[in-house]
Amino acid sequence: MSGLIYVDAKGDKQALDLNVGMYEAAAEKGQSLSQYMANLYPTNAEKYGTAYEQALEQAGVFVRGNAEYGLRASTVGDVLNPKNAAAIVKDGVPASRILFPAVIMDVIEDKLTRDYATNPSALSALVGVEDSIQGDRWERPVLNFSRPESARGGPVAQLAMPNSMLTITASDKSMRIPSWGIGLEISEQAQKSTTLDLVGLAVARQAAVEANERAQGYILSLLNGDSDYSMAALSTFSGKVQTAASFDSSIVAAGNITFKAWIKWLTQRSNYRTITHVVSDLTTLIALRNMLASEKSTQNPKDNPSIDIGLSVVNPNWPSQIKFVLTDDPNWPANTIMGVDGRYGVHRVKSLTAQYSAIEAFAMKRSTMLRVDSGEIVYRLFDEAFEVLTLTV
Repeated sequence: MSGLIYVDAKGDKQALDLNVGMYEAAAEKGQSLSQYMANLYPTNAEKYGTAYEQALEQAGVFVRGNAEYGLRASTVGDVLNPKNAAAIVKDGVPASRILFPAVIMDVIEDKLTRDYATNPSALSALVGVEDSIQGDRWERPVLNFSRPESARGGPVAQLAMPNSMLTITASDKSMRIPSWGIGLEISEQAQKSTTLDLVGLAVARQAAVEANERAQGYILSLLNGDSDYSMAALSTFSGKVQTAASFDSSIVAAGNITFKAWIKWLTQRSNYRTITHVVSDLTTLIALRNMLASEKSTQNPKDNPSIDIGLSVVNPNWPSQIKFVLTDDPNWPANTIMGVDGRYGVHRVKSLTAQYSAIEAFAMKRSTMLRVDSGEIVYRLFDEAFEVLTLTV
């Protein structure tokens, strides 16, 4: 046992068994350590705090200090070499050392989620389906819609099975989810003065920079494809990439777009998808903004209000507002707009166990080095959810 206790939902004190294996158990359930402990040891969180929070307090781990109660923020040394001998797990490892990786991850997540204007946040807006898996090997599902698109349902006789419309198979190629690691090594001198909040801030900064670059790469791969995941470029599909001039012959110069071309592009193939997001660069954003502003200024003429008849489309094939994802990737092709149906366009798969082995080594081997790992892949789930418009002639 760990020597830790917690106050349950009834207000009774119960033993709390904390061990490093909880990270793996939490990963299997798709949860963080704090979420896993909340389900394993339910409490009255508002009154007593969660089991995770109670464990942190007993282990003497304070991410931020409290001047009112005379508590200072814990340093790394306080966690790695605690003075509270009671909070020791059965393997002789301080409870604070087991909790340290979870604390760092919580601080990182807290700091990263404050910035909603980053490329990772933009990528998340495009994700329609997100899954977490155990391990790093994954077989991509192949969804075959050739029959639904070429056939229609018909009458079915009693006890007869309907025709198979959709087939789901596994890819012939098993894929490995790549992992990215950030190493953290703490010297003995730094342990005494470096607080947990500062460590989390430093790691979060590095994680944010790397995540921002990866997100740009993912977004570009949705357009250009990725051979590692058997994802072809959108330009290889017939009719998937179209010019603005093909929708409006009045466009004679590159970089220009008219409302006629814009609305025709949005409404084509609307029985397959509705474009909810578009991705492009700043120059194209300005061109779209100028076009829409010009169109708005020509509406509602005031010269003769008596014959100004408004039109309301009963079945619009476009959303009331389309979200623009701005990319500053220098590799993004100029004058190119990628439209996405955010409901089912992008699939993201994350590996939850990428960091378990690093955490176990840190806690059990009394290491002063911690590796924070993450693993994920992003790919087009349905190609039909994508359209590309180029402002070329």
